[in-house]
Amino acid sequence: MTNANRLYEGLDQNERRELYANALNKALEILVSYIEKDIDDILSHGLWPVANAAGLDRIIIFRIIDKDAMICGEKYRWDRLTGGTAPVDASLRELPITPAVKRWISIMSDDSCISLKRGEFKEDEAAFLSPRGVMSILIVPIYTESKFWGVVTCHDNTKERPFDKDCIAMLRSTARICASTIIREEKTKNAEQAIKALRRRERMTDTLFKISFIFLSQKEEKFEDTVAAGVRLITDELGVDRLILYRNHIKDDSLRMSQIFRWDKYSGGSTGLVEAFTDAPYSQFLPSWEDHLSDGNPVNSLSRLLPAHEAAALRSFGIASVAVIPIHINNIFWGFALFGDTKNERHFEDDVIEMMKSAAFLFANAFIRAEVEYDALTGIYNRRYFDETMEHVISSLSRSESLLSVMMIDIDFFKRYNDTYGHVEGDKCLKAVAQTLSECITRADDFIARYGGEEFIVVLPNTDEQGARLIADKLLDNVRDLCLPHEQSDAADYVTVSIGGTTGKVLHTHNAGDFVKRADELMYKSKQEGRDRFSYGWL
Repeated sequence: MTNANRLYEGLDQNERRELYANALNKALEILVSYIEKDIDDILSHGLWPVANAAGLDRIIIFRIIDKDAMICGEKYRWDRLTGGTAPVDASLRELPITPAVKRWISIMSDDSCISLKRGEFKEDEAAFLSPRGVMSILIVPIYTESKFWGVVTCHDNTKERPFDKDCIAMLRSTARICASTIIREEKTKNAEQAIKALRRRERMTDTLFKISFIFLSQKEEKFEDTVAAGVRLITDELGVDRLILYRNHIKDDSLRMSQIFRWDKYSGGSTGLVEAFTDAPYSQFLPSWEDHLSDGNPVNSLSRLLPAHEAAALRSFGIASVAVIPIHINNIFWGFALFGDTKNERHFEDDVIEMMKSAAFLFANAFIRAEVEYDALTGIYNRRYFDETMEHVISSLSRSESLLSVMMIDIDFFKRYNDTYGHVEGDKCLKAVAQTLSECITRADDFIARYGGEEFIVVLPNTDEQGARLIADKLLDNVRDLCLPHEQSDAADYVTVSIGGTTGKVLHTHNAGDFVKRADELMYKSKQEGRDRFSYGWL
């Protein structure tokens, strides 16, 4: 303990008053006439003379962050041991509403200061203050324009002692000056912040437009890849690293939820769903959220401050801060999107929440659309999408009588595969083949769909015979390279496919059936000639 930390000791009342007055004048000069650009430097330099005069080891400024609930969060920390400005305590970014804190807030409601020393701490006060090394503390409320702004706590971590009235007057004045300094600094940045906010809103709007374009253009053959591309954009813009989408359903007269998509930045993107959150009742995992979300209210909180069930669920995902956005489709509580930050504890700004609402709605509609256009098992387009899209392809190409190539693909001896390995392995085989085939289709206008059972169809607008043959060879080779064992196949010891392809100029008299029929005939020609091959013919 340095002598500078006990300047008031040994002085009579008048000498202490002069000491406090000089310290306050020095602080006022620094805090009002500052030249440092950084607010932390300003506060650090300005608090030193006051801390020395009052014998303080630590000064913390808390700012109101929720006026309705009277919740404060740590804004700034000064500490003698660190030489001034010290890192903010993460656990106090949102001051926990303990019984002691509630009592202090009640006392300060009439602008009264609170002076405490360790020997007189109540049990709940000791539980909060003693672990932080507090021997004596003065808690000073700050009101600006008759409204509660925050609190400054002044700590002596060395000695139990009261704060005399002149010291309290100095510290009360210092607290108000600090608040004014912070407010002034914030106001000087308002124009700059307004410009930044406008630019951020523009970026957010642009990001939402890009997501809409991705979902509408469907450049990715697999639906999961399409969603992941959109999610990557939104999470990068918002600075979150986790997004989980849940779908609701009713079972046994209770509302239940199931994960339908899970994205994790640090796991490389879309990841496997958590089985525990499939067909999970709200009453078991998220009891306080069911009514809250059903009424259309978002959740925006540090995870540790949520009710026990919800906090436990988020801890299982390692999420520090969360925004949960309810999704209502046609006035029905469809589900919710959970945006998580695993690195930082924070509340999300209002404009960020609004962007999350728009993004969540886009994601939900993408899934609703996917139920119509994508095959549930393989994740590629389904027969319905093929039928509807081929009408547009034929109509478009017929205007210029452009070329169209179509290929029918069938997995060889797939019934035998199912009979030998079982339907579970059969589904895995279908998924693997579908993914491999889709990876061969790379142009924006080309697409592949599951036509039915073990059959697939590939559509290649503006593709001639040579281009079709190149794609067919690639399809055959890639399926072979999967090396999926098939001991009952007469074509090979592994899974293979037979392909039939056709090319023709699209005339206004053509329809999709003309190309499908010809490609199907040629696929059966491949089967008759031994399978694991490609047969080609003009339309």
